[in-house]
Amino acid sequence: MEVRHLRYFIAVAEELHFGRAAQRVNICQPPLSQQIKDLEQELGVALFCRNHKKVSLTDAGAAFLEDARDILRRVELAAERARSVGRGALGRITMGLVLPALDTFLLDAIREFRASNPGIEIQLLELGTLAQLKALAAGDIQVGVMRLFQQDTKGLVAERILEEPYVLALPSKHRLASLKEVPIGALDNESFILFPRRTHPALYDKIIACCSAAGCTPTIEQEATTKVTAIALVAAGIGIALVPASTRKQHRFGVVYRPILGDLPVVELSLVWKEGTESAALYKLIDTVIERSILPI
Repeated sequence: MEVRHLRYFIAVAEELHFGRAAQRVNICQPPLSQQIKDLEQELGVALFCRNHKKVSLTDAGAAFLEDARDILRRVELAAERARSVGRGALGRITMGLVLPALDTFLLDAIREFRASNPGIEIQLLELGTLAQLKALAAGDIQVGVMRLFQQDTKGLVAERILEEPYVLALPSKHRLASLKEVPIGALDNESFILFPRRTHPALYDKIIACCSAAGCTPTIEQEATTKVTAIALVAAGIGIALVPASTRKQHRFGVVYRPILGDLPVVELSLVWKEGTESAALYKLIDTVIERSILPI
């Protein structure tokens, strides 16, 4: 049984006339009659009562008509859904992101994308950079927004969407809070709050090396996996923290931010996806984020 058999049957059932049904489906009457006979033979039941005066449905034919219409409707819906996904009007995207991305233009870009593409669902997962790279490889996410620093991106496409410097977060009553800019060398023997080395080993080592080159020996008082935690620890007077400049949007009582004078690495935010991805919906999202990336933080 093929979809065409259902179309032929429905035409005859609705017209109750083989000649008109043949014109409707654009074939000759004899082949149409043969197709209906083949269908009845396959089903093992008569679908029509035929005589010289009229054609009518049997009880089995009436029951089959209801299901045939439903099957044909679902076939057409499946075809339209496939076309919609193919042109990027329908779909689902799982996006990983590092927490600092929430303080950038990214949320505005996602809001704009969702307004323009209501048929595409976006699921956001907060994941660190290394976790995102593993999730991309496993297919658990389709795109990631992450901090790349010397990580292996073989088989991936990485588009830089933001660069920002580090700034110093320190308690508002700290001895350096009165300065407009703080030299790295002035941080010698200060208690640092820094991300764990395991999350970004190359970046961690680069920061420590920059401090050492400026005559500063950092004392890591405590580690913080997120900048929200780092800022909370600064507010509690536990120490000082190096954070991306976009963190200044978080106005925390008892915390001030100061530019740093020195050769610290630039913080980069990248949009990353697999090479050869064939999702029209995903590329729509990628285009929206990249177009938005020219805006200031």
